[in-house]
Amino acid sequence: MNIVYQSCMTLALPMSTVKGLSKTMKTEKWAIVTLTQDGMVLANRLAEHLDDHECQIYTKEKYANETTKIITTDISTFIGSIIGEYQIICCIMATGIVVRAIAPHLKHKSSDPGILVMDTQGDFVISLLSGHLGGANDAARLVAKRLSAQAVITTGTDVKGTMAVDVLAQKINCRIDDFTAAKDVTALILHGDPIVLVNLENCDLDAVILPKNIETVADLSELAKYRGAIITTLATNKADLPIPSVKLVPRKLVVGVGCRRDTPGERIIEAIGETLAALNLNQKAIKSLATIGLKAEEPGITMACEFFKAKKVIIPNEMVQMVQSRFESSDFVFKTTGLYAVSEPCGFVASSFGKCLLEKQKLDGITLSVWLDEN
Repeated sequence: MNIVYQSCMTLALPMSTVKGLSKTMKTEKWAIVTLTQDGMVLANRLAEHLDDHECQIYTKEKYANETTKIITTDISTFIGSIIGEYQIICCIMATGIVVRAIAPHLKHKSSDPGILVMDTQGDFVISLLSGHLGGANDAARLVAKRLSAQAVITTGTDVKGTMAVDVLAQKINCRIDDFTAAKDVTALILHGDPIVLVNLENCDLDAVILPKNIETVADLSELAKYRGAIITTLATNKADLPIPSVKLVPRKLVVGVGCRRDTPGERIIEAIGETLAALNLNQKAIKSLATIGLKAEEPGITMACEFFKAKKVIIPNEMVQMVQSRFESSDFVFKTTGLYAVSEPCGFVASSFGKCLLEKQKLDGITLSVWLDEN
């Protein structure tokens, strides 16, 4: 079964693939934008060499063909119209044009797409924006390899062959709690200062090659010999450390959600936020919200997914029926859904049968349970 991720990512789990949920990868979408005939030649060539990606070429009407889409506005307005739709935008034009076009539409490094710039001859591919979190550096290397071009990458950690905090977070599936703190610690890494990685959440580091000046420990007992700290944690409380530090929050939490029809999204968001706060759990740790098919299009749940940047996971009724006897049943829920429970069975399945951190809570028409996906 092909699982498709959307902006508020929704998927249905067949019983045979529940445990493989966390391994599922989304297709990376690229936009290739050009304004000239020479640019179109290169755009078509690039798309052919990226046949394992989803690519869409945009150009002016006079250069368009049956597979391209037409740019009908000025370039800045056009970029603004597509900037939220693609992971990578590759602009085949002068760098100055691209800088002016994207400037009004940039929000934050955690959400901006990767922006590449290429000359029309295809000699150079510049990682212009969001080199790390947006994937522009890796995208530039990919294009350079496939088109025999020269990748131009200027991020300090890449130039020096070391690692930024945001790259580490990405590699171990964490979110950065404070980007200013991440910037400060990255500067220390770049300077060669000794840094401690306190892996409180036991994140998998097997595939990560750390710079020599980052040392991994299991707790906070010895900090005197370090200039900065990176801490993996699900907790919201602040550690009072004598050195600059940044928290990396693993995306391991699954929230099972049930609600009455048309429950406002603001109420669901507030209920989830208050529930996690009471547990001292960081909202950024939310990986997914899980519910049943009857609630797949519930606007409030969709809004909550978008707010928490979480996947919406739809658990098939037959899967709920297989596990619902483990949890408290409700005749009212059965009358309205045909199932005896919603939030707990959904959270249990979507967390790959993980650890329950909070049993079902009834919150004025909303039911929530919290689960830890330990896979």
